[in-house]
Amino acid sequence: MVNSALGPIAMLDSRLLAGANYEAFLSQDEYAEFLRFRAPLRKSEWLAGRLSSKFLFLSEQRRGRQDECGMLSPADLSRFPSSLYRDTEVVRNDHVRFGVPQVGRGSEFRDVAISHTNGIACALLGNGEAIAVDIERVESRNPVFYRGNFTEGERARVADSRRLGLDPHWAFTLLWSIKECLLKTPAYNGLSIWDMPSLDICIVSGEDDLMGLQSARELFSDFVSISVEATNRNRTVSHSVTVSGRNDLVLTAIRGVDWGMV
Repeated sequence: MVNSALGPIAMLDSRLLAGANYEAFLSQDEYAEFLRFRAPLRKSEWLAGRLSSKFLFLSEQRRGRQDECGMLSPADLSRFPSSLYRDTEVVRNDHVRFGVPQVGRGSEFRDVAISHTNGIACALLGNGEAIAVDIERVESRNPVFYRGNFTEGERARVADSRRLGLDPHWAFTLLWSIKECLLKTPAYNGLSIWDMPSLDICIVSGEDDLMGLQSARELFSDFVSISVEATNRNRTVSHSVTVSGRNDLVLTAIRGVDWGMV
């Protein structure tokens, strides 16, 4: 199950939505946005992200607490009527929480972090702290990409991690995903994707626990926690990062990054 320290996170394979009218789960404004997408994969990923977010919010409202969720199925989505999903919206307000989307209905809204790739969407429900989630596809890149986006120290540590049997492409994808997560938090709002090469991520502990993830054929609903040090502009800050994935995907999530620490 999902690490309870992280809070509720839901993942949904957009392929499971085929053949059903899940567009009826969208509000009027959401449906209008949905129709603007032209690429079928992007459209289904977006829908899966919205449904995951709404499911988390409705589950918490029903139980009055944050339950662990993991991978969702159509049976899970059917726990609530389509009318409740339509009344619940995912909206974005750039003046609130650094532009993080919010999910809710009526006067009650919660921050929610959403990411998707390769047909898989994930959502992390907030509780007042800064949150971020990122999911990335593992693939081989041109050597120029690695030299241009990772520090010399990161490249050396990835090479050294081979002693554990950690695939370098998987390890580099993990580092990239961690950076993406940090850049999505207000603490790092002074940085952009162009600052990736100068942001150095060092895994301090938990690296051994990643082996099961990178060799998995199915997406883990279990998460492992690793400790990292992020160095930028001669300042190093420690973070706890929660990781899941499989051999071709990496999912990372961060909660509680101090807005004033960087």
